[in-house]
Amino acid sequence: MAIQTSVKRSFILWNVLYIVLCGGLGAWGAYDYWVTIPDQEAAVVEYEELSARRGNLEIRGVLWTLMKKKSDGTITESEDESLATMRTEFEKAGVQQPPPPLSEAEVAEYEAIKVTLKDDFENTAPEPPASYDGWVNFWIYFVGTGILGTPWFVWKLLSRRGQAWRLEDDGSFSTPDGVFAAEEIADIDMSIWMKKSIAKVIIKDRAEPITLDDYEYANVYRIVGALASKFHPDEWTEEAKPIKEGGTDEDDLPELVIETDHNDPAPPEESTEHRD
Repeated sequence: MAIQTSVKRSFILWNVLYIVLCGGLGAWGAYDYWVTIPDQEAAVVEYEELSARRGNLEIRGVLWTLMKKKSDGTITESEDESLATMRTEFEKAGVQQPPPPLSEAEVAEYEAIKVTLKDDFENTAPEPPASYDGWVNFWIYFVGTGILGTPWFVWKLLSRRGQAWRLEDDGSFSTPDGVFAAEEIADIDMSIWMKKSIAKVIIKDRAEPITLDDYEYANVYRIVGALASKFHPDEWTEEAKPIKEGGTDEDDLPELVIETDHNDPAPPEESTEHRD
């Protein structure tokens, strides 16, 4: 009976899985690169700007509160020391006149900033993205797995469509590269069959051998076994399994004989008589 190969279902399923994984990782990398990382960087900048603005408004508010208490004579000793410290800092910064008091709009702005820092940031500075996050997401996930990986596995599936190898009853061999008569088949190379499940059929007057891959195609082992047992009958079985040196078949095993001593008394027969 002729033997024909077909693409293994497991090969199809694995490659579909790889396509989904590569496509998913590529989409994830693209989203992180163009959305997540820019959002993180923007959040860091926004938090810093809001914090700086809040600090500026707080200093002005505290300054004018202490100055008012100073003028009213209600300032405490510790508050007076704080006011002196603030004036010294302004002088060091080259500020000759104190900043203006807060307007109603600035007071409302200050309250709004406090709410934003609490609700959006929980009063905690956001963590900036690592310096390598950008190129990892772009080159490894988006380009490596998405742009390169996904088409590769799609091509692997599409390129196997319609490919088949068939060994006819008369020994002729049909392949995607052509049909070869039995007398054109010179040998089969089994050197890497046990390691990689790949065998190579040697064709007369042809430079490149015909490669058979049992990982990708079903029934390859049957074609390989048929050719290997034909060209190397002492080394390979029809199932493409190696024949171990010094091995024996079951027919060659010695018959197991159990000897009994006829002088031993026979076991007593069990009585069938009814016992009271």
